[in-house]
Amino acid sequence: MNDIMLDIRGLKKHFAVSGGFLSRGTGVIRAVDSVSLQVKRGETLGLVGESGCGKSTLARMILRLEAPTAGQIRFEGEDILAWKGGALNAFRRKVQMIFQDPYSSLNPRQTAGGIIEEPLHIHHHRWGREEIKKELRELASVVGLDEEQLTRYPHEFSGGQRQRIGIARALILKPRLVIADEPVSALDVSIRAQILNLLKRLQREFDLTYLFITHDLGVVRHMSDRIAVMYLGKIVELGGAEQVCGAPVHPYTKALLSAVPSMDPLKKSERTVLCGEMPSTATPQQGCAFHQRCPVRIGICEEREPLLEQDGAGHWAACHLTGC
Repeated sequence: MNDIMLDIRGLKKHFAVSGGFLSRGTGVIRAVDSVSLQVKRGETLGLVGESGCGKSTLARMILRLEAPTAGQIRFEGEDILAWKGGALNAFRRKVQMIFQDPYSSLNPRQTAGGIIEEPLHIHHHRWGREEIKKELRELASVVGLDEEQLTRYPHEFSGGQRQRIGIARALILKPRLVIADEPVSALDVSIRAQILNLLKRLQREFDLTYLFITHDLGVVRHMSDRIAVMYLGKIVELGGAEQVCGAPVHPYTKALLSAVPSMDPLKKSERTVLCGEMPSTATPQQGCAFHQRCPVRIGICEEREPLLEQDGAGHWAACHLTGC
């Protein structure tokens, strides 16, 4: 069996924008720009980068909620961009999403039980009422909710409990791939570890594959087998979690890691401070997309875009300064 579950090749998403009241013509926002990734069956691939780098847009294209401008998306060897109707619905049963905000992603007019079972009705599942009740009880127990809590409404739950409801909703259809888009960023720090450990346990129990999206390298290192670092719509580094976090190659990855607090009070690390904000994806960039903020840039960085090339076994980086 092919161990590649999701295969993304040259994926692009460009949005046309008007020039504004005082200017004519239109511009183009390159939200995702020639991204190629593979997600292996049973693994967690972490996708990390600053807000606005294109992570969520990439997720929406995988779910067929956004149409790509160019590129390919293959799921278990099949081209999902060619699917319509029943084939597309069948795909969406196999791929589910856990959303960032447990406060806004739940319908306040539905009970917890109603929220969790809603995907069954959307996809016309043929379970009887008693089968659904049994599944709800079992799934609630798995994610750490009591049966009596299924009759409560979202406002009666804490943030962590609401996210457990969202996780149960994602699992009710027994998916193969789960896309977790910043699943703990809206939660209190004291609750985050509980949800992360729950996700890891559920992955083992349900044989799940995760695409785990976050801006926090500390979280993604804990969760992921491999990590892809995204900047300005492009993948700039890709490798095993310990490769990327333990021996980063790209200056952007190094800057992100330097911002992660150390738990060792005796360990001193020098913080890499990036200059300015991430440039607009509507502004064409000559050379490396990161060169304006890079603390170690050289002349070629401003002239030629680096290719994503292998630096070591399974470790890729798009940087002119190998070992910089």
